[in-house]
Amino acid sequence: MNPRKETVNILESDGFIFARHGSNHDIYFHPQKRITVPVKRHDFDEDDKRYILKEAKIDQKKTGKRKGQK
Repeated sequence: MNPRKETVNILESDGFIFARHGSNHDIYFHPQKRITVPVKRHDFDEDDKRYILKEAKIDQKKTGKRKGQK
Protein backbone atom coordinates (compact mmCIF):
# COMPACT_ATOMS: atom_id res chain seq x y z
CA MET A 1 0.00 0.00 0.00
CA ASN A 2 1.33 3.44 -0.77
CA PRO A 3 2.12 5.92 2.04
CA ARG A 4 -0.85 8.19 1.26
CA LYS A 5 -3.40 5.38 1.48
CA GLU A 6 -1.78 4.12 4.68
CA THR A 7 -1.96 7.62 6.18
CA VAL A 8 -5.62 8.05 5.27
CA ASN A 9 -6.47 4.64 6.73
CA ILE A 10 -4.63 5.46 9.96
CA LEU A 11 -6.36 8.84 10.24
CA GLU A 12 -9.80 7.35 9.64
CA SER A 13 -9.22 4.52 12.13
CA ASP A 14 -8.24 7.13 14.74
CA GLY A 15 -11.52 8.99 14.24
CA PHE A 16 -10.66 11.59 11.63
CA ILE A 17 -13.36 12.27 9.07
CA PHE A 18 -13.00 13.58 5.55
CA ALA A 19 -14.05 17.23 5.63
CA ARG A 20 -13.48 18.50 2.08
CA HIS A 21 -11.27 18.65 -0.99
CA GLY A 22 -8.87 21.54 -1.28
CA SER A 23 -7.16 22.41 -4.54
CA ASN A 24 -4.13 20.18 -3.86
CA HIS A 25 -5.03 18.59 -0.53
CA ASP A 26 -7.80 16.61 1.15
CA ILE A 27 -8.76 17.98 4.55
CA TYR A 28 -9.46 15.62 7.48
CA PHE A 29 -10.96 16.71 10.80
CA HIS A 30 -11.16 15.04 14.22
CA PRO A 31 -14.26 16.24 16.14
CA GLN A 32 -13.05 15.34 19.67
CA LYS A 33 -9.44 16.49 19.28
CA ARG A 34 -10.53 19.53 17.24
CA ILE A 35 -7.61 19.02 14.85
CA THR A 36 -7.68 19.68 11.11
CA VAL A 37 -5.01 17.97 8.99
CA PRO A 38 -4.31 18.55 5.28
CA VAL A 39 -3.26 15.46 3.29
CA LYS A 40 -1.67 16.30 -0.04
CA ARG A 41 -2.63 14.31 -3.12
CA HIS A 42 0.61 14.41 -5.14
CA ASP A 43 4.27 13.55 -4.44
CA PHE A 44 3.41 11.89 -1.12
CA ASP A 45 6.19 9.96 0.63
CA GLU A 46 7.11 8.49 4.03
CA ASP A 47 8.30 11.88 5.32
CA ASP A 48 4.88 13.38 4.58
CA LYS A 49 3.23 10.46 6.38
CA ARG A 50 5.44 10.95 9.45
CA TYR A 51 4.73 14.71 9.50
CA ILE A 52 0.95 14.28 9.18
CA LEU A 53 0.78 11.66 11.93
CA LYS A 54 2.79 13.96 14.18
CA GLU A 55 0.42 16.86 13.47
CA ALA A 56 -2.56 14.56 14.12
CA LYS A 57 -1.01 13.53 17.47
CA ILE A 58 -1.04 9.84 16.54
CA ASP A 59 1.72 7.70 18.02
CA GLN A 60 3.53 6.11 15.07
CA LYS A 61 4.48 3.08 17.17
CA LYS A 62 0.79 2.17 17.45
CA THR A 63 0.29 2.15 13.68
CA GLY A 64 1.72 -1.35 13.38
CA LYS A 65 4.71 -0.62 11.15
CA ARG A 66 8.10 0.57 12.18
CA LYS A 67 10.72 2.26 10.10
CA GLY A 68 12.42 -0.18 7.76
CA GLN A 69 9.61 -2.76 7.74
CA LYS A 70 7.34 -3.53 4.81
